Amino acid sequence: MGRPLRPVFAGAAYHITARGNNGENIFTDDYDRYAYLALLTRAIRLMKIRLFAYSFMTTHVHLVCQTMEANVSATIRRLHGSYAFSFNRRCGRHGHLFEARFGSRLIENDAYLLEATRYTHLNPVRGGLVDNPEDHVWSSYRCYISPEGQAKQTLVDVSPVLQLFGEDPQARRLAYERFVREGMTGA
Repeated sequence: MGRPLRPVFAGAAYHITARGNNGENIFTDDYDRYAYLALLTRAIRLMKIRLFAYSFMTTHVHLVCQTMEANVSATIRRLHGSYAFSFNRRCGRHGHLFEARFGSRLIENDAYLLEATRYTHLNPVRGGLVDNPEDHVWSSYRCYISPEGQAKQTLVDVSPVLQLFGEDPQARRLAYERFVREGMTGA
């Protein structure tokens, strides 16, 4: 039996996850995370992707993004192929870095867009890496809650999510922060 078809079309938004093969680490240190971030930046520009949120864990990544063209598979193949090549070379290893096929869930409405970004930003808390989402430097959460965080990070487009919380820039940042903190009760 074949694997189910992935919904692919221009303008589609996705919550993407990719895990290390056999649960292995895909990041061993900050050098790896910087390398992945640089490749992600390049892939976004080349493949015309809008990135709404990300979180890098030790064994997996979360990306919330929108494709301007019907190219989500080509984008992830390019990103993860390049990253796996450089990771394997640096670490003296061979073979697959990522397990099978990346996971993707189509984001069909604003409610799921909000939930996907919250889930992505709370993943480091739920995974026991940090106590608070703002403490995880390898996520886009700081871009959402502070203008300084957004100014430092031009990779992430926070506007589609924050606009759902109203017109006032400061009020919507605070509202998003409250929204994420409300999700911590189940963390």
